[in-house]
Amino acid sequence: MASPTIPERYIQLGMRLGKHLDGLIDGYFGPPELKDAIDAEEPTAPGALGEEAAALLADVDGWDEDSQRRRWLAGQVEGLACVAELVAGREVAWRDAVRRCYGIEVEPAPEERFAAAHGQLDAALPGDGDLAERLQAWNRSQELQIEQVVPAFDALAERLRAETSKLVELPERERIDAVTVTDEPWSAYNWYLGDRKSRIEINTDLPSRSYVFAGLVAHEGYPGHHTEHACKEARLVQELGRIESSILLIHTPECLVAEGIAQNAIEQALGENWFAQAAELLQPLGVPFDVDTTRAVEQAYHALDHVPSNVAYFVAEEGWSEDQAVAYHQRWTLAEEHRARKSVAFATHPVWGIYVPTYAHGYRLVKGSRLPFRTLLTEQVTTVDLLDARVA
Repeated sequence: MASPTIPERYIQLGMRLGKHLDGLIDGYFGPPELKDAIDAEEPTAPGALGEEAAALLADVDGWDEDSQRRRWLAGQVEGLACVAELVAGREVAWRDAVRRCYGIEVEPAPEERFAAAHGQLDAALPGDGDLAERLQAWNRSQELQIEQVVPAFDALAERLRAETSKLVELPERERIDAVTVTDEPWSAYNWYLGDRKSRIEINTDLPSRSYVFAGLVAHEGYPGHHTEHACKEARLVQELGRIESSILLIHTPECLVAEGIAQNAIEQALGENWFAQAAELLQPLGVPFDVDTTRAVEQAYHALDHVPSNVAYFVAEEGWSEDQAVAYHQRWTLAEEHRARKSVAFATHPVWGIYVPTYAHGYRLVKGSRLPFRTLLTEQVTTVDLLDARVA
């Protein structure tokens, strides 16, 4: 029996680690015999998986392959090596885990940035008085009803798909199915099923706001996660035979790239004036959409998108309690307590806690990159590539 190739060893390592860390494997659409063989194995000891990761990383370094493919795979394996230490019960500082898994250095964002965003909100929101109360009242005025969620998703997805096809050639037979769910730590999730299909679950535990919802559809669908996965399955896996891209693994640099793509998706599809187009689609469905205020609120929220990362940092690195984290989150995001607790639960989740910085840092790295958006959607791009391609 032939020895497994380097891409096959990478898939095997990810699957073996997935037996120890629920949620690590975000999707798989590669050779079924690889999965069947790992499923039949007894779980491998975490220490042995660390050794397996180290041996694979050394072999990737000397691999006689395309340099970009080696670079991408090396970054992925470095992330898995850190995961192997975590599942073995070793102490890895949060900041070190973020660096090793995603390739970025994270420090708390300065609160002056958040204070400036409060000034923007104060100038933009209707009424006067307490800023948090005004923001919460305006947010409530922009909420969708549960029965509006799927029709609104479909209307936005149709327009976004048409615009995405101008950015990249969409593979044949790609498809999205959207459903509502409850009792999840996230607001929405793309489950990529392979064969160019996604199931997007929208959490209705908390009401969706129209301006956030428009970005959510782009983020999870077109030209965000679904588009990236479908394009990379078609090009990298099926056309080029790069089966390492058939497994989607959390806590690896591909997640930072993916979240950067998704966080920039609506601007890429509809332009910086996406607010007016979203309102045009949603208002006929009875969904409220205040275009002028949304424009200002969205700009302020981009300055506040580091608040969850700060929360994760302070809880992990400085031992903050949940109540301290919730109070901090409320102070700067001006959110109601139940929304703040939902966000803090995500930021301190045992799987998702180190994932939190990928959103804000991914957004800025992709937005400030010279790489064409089509390249991000179709090629093996890693964090180092984004850092190297930053506009001065």
